[in-house]
Amino acid sequence: MLAHQRNTELAITGVLFYANERFMQVLEGEEEAVRALYELIKCDSRHHSVIAYADKSIVERSFGEWAMAFQPSSPWQAMELAGYLGPTDVAVEVASLSSSDKKLFDLLRSFTLP
Repeated sequence: MLAHQRNTELAITGVLFYANERFMQVLEGEEEAVRALYELIKCDSRHHSVIAYADKSIVERSFGEWAMAFQPSSPWQAMELAGYLGPTDVAVEVASLSSSDKKLFDLLRSFTLP
């Protein structure tokens, strides 16, 4: 099953960043579904050095419309994709974030910016 299809069926949303031959992902959804997906990711032989930087409950989803699909492309091709947002285009109300969430947000941004 394709990740996008599975995520839709499990009501898992989030964002997937790719830069410098590495991925970073935020998963959102019901706790049991997110934990099960995370275990699948950890056990998938295509993935290595899987690290969870945070695991917490949220009041509302930040990426509720995104079921995450990934198709490798060059940076200029990515900018032409419908729905593509560059790392500086993702609107986040930083002032409302906790101190630890601000650090995670900075980590996500630094991951994708040159």
